[in-house]
Amino acid sequence: MSKSLFARTTSGLTRDISARDALIFTIVVMCPSTAYIYGIWAAAFYPGVNHPLAVLISIPIAVLIGIFYALYSASMPRTGGDYVWASRVLHPAIGFSLVFFVMFILIAWIGTVNVFAISYSIAPTLGYFGYADLAASLSSSVGMFIVGIIILLMFAAVVAAGTKTFIRVLWIASALQIIGVLTYVGVLLAIGPGGFKANFNALSGMDYDSAISAAQAAGYQSGFTAEGTFLGVVYMILSFTGFNLAVYISGEIKEVRRSQFIAIVGGTVAFGLWLLLVYGVTYWAMGADFVNALSYLSIMGNPAYTLSFTPAFYNLLWIFAANNNGLLISIMTLGYLMGLCSNLTYVFTTVRMVFAWSFDRILPRSFANLDRRFNVPYVALLVVSLASLASLALWLFTPFMSYFAYIVPGWFMAIAIVGISGIIFPYRRKDIFEKSPPIVTKRIAGVPLISIMGVIAVILSAWLVYAGFMPAYAGTINPTYVAFTFSVYIVGFVIYAIASVYRKRTGLPLEMSFSEVPPE
Repeated sequence: MSKSLFARTTSGLTRDISARDALIFTIVVMCPSTAYIYGIWAAAFYPGVNHPLAVLISIPIAVLIGIFYALYSASMPRTGGDYVWASRVLHPAIGFSLVFFVMFILIAWIGTVNVFAISYSIAPTLGYFGYADLAASLSSSVGMFIVGIIILLMFAAVVAAGTKTFIRVLWIASALQIIGVLTYVGVLLAIGPGGFKANFNALSGMDYDSAISAAQAAGYQSGFTAEGTFLGVVYMILSFTGFNLAVYISGEIKEVRRSQFIAIVGGTVAFGLWLLLVYGVTYWAMGADFVNALSYLSIMGNPAYTLSFTPAFYNLLWIFAANNNGLLISIMTLGYLMGLCSNLTYVFTTVRMVFAWSFDRILPRSFANLDRRFNVPYVALLVVSLASLASLALWLFTPFMSYFAYIVPGWFMAIAIVGISGIIFPYRRKDIFEKSPPIVTKRIAGVPLISIMGVIAVILSAWLVYAGFMPAYAGTINPTYVAFTFSVYIVGFVIYAIASVYRKRTGLPLEMSFSEVPPE
């Protein structure tokens, strides 16, 4: 292997992440905290959605696609994940543009961490306890920007301290989340439907039954429907987005062939069970009709909704269940906030994406430079941190957020294309396939298992792309938003084309790097 094909002869990254660590990484990536907010949106936009059933439908979808990703990762266990696979099997420009889209979305989400933290938890809780002025200051665009900068600097510091420190933080955050959710479940089980209704009527300034009646009068239909539930799955799958992100850090996972199955499949199932527990207990104690009706009134801006906050039931409606118990409220608030460490995993992951692109020489080699003490791609971390700050500013001071109506179809479009690469992988790159572990080269009725799973991934992803573009999901199709989604892919192609032209002028065509799998 020529030294000049890649940034250097070894990646320099070390395999410090165990299977259990990778499992926790996957669960944190999917962010249980924001899932409760997505549940409110799904209830409002898709009357008749059954949250627990939507979760049960989403789990096998994510698991089947996850198995495909775990198989592929076992074949080419390198930092960069599906960028490495698609660039070697289809074309480097395709591989780069797909993952450029994923990175773009992750960095955009990193910019939302302060919005979710303040709008859905800190400010409402402060307001509830009488600190309305402080809550208002934090909720302003400037206040959110300052808090966001502080949070992003903390994330950057954790990632800069090395992989072991990063994993320790995830374990601590996960433990606090578990304590928070168990407290939430325990409080609702203890108070029961009657107790919650009584407390809500006494403390909220609203009436439980009147809220349901007001929603029905506004056009909301109580009960569950098959149509509402299946449309709600598209929103619910947004909660599971990120179940496959462990493949991007494969270069730092121990026993990656075994660990990825534990991380992706195990993490997806564990996350799904977590959601089932929360949604199930919430439906029982608060009432499904009440939760869905209140969500509808809030999102639609109905005057019958008089609470000062969005009814994200995990971190807000339990105020009424906890009956002014400050300790319980504090525990559950902290648990919710720790869920936002998902954005920390996005920083860690996007740094590895930039590193992989630099290692293949698409980006300047300096982006793959490592800190000697912690083996952290410090230039890549600086780039991601600056991009995240820009994202934060765009979310707060521009209508940037409105352009993300088609995140789900855009994301699964990338997965569908990766699925196509998996189908043809055994035939197009026999040199890599035949050297893969037995689990990858396994055949069923003469057909490679990875090709079969690739077909399944394409079918499931194509359905989610189709459903995501349906008017019932995102409203009347907005050509501007659709163009924005595809333009991100186009920008990726343009960046690759520029890098390709430049490398040809140096006498070593960029495409040569993609004839081989990057070194470990």
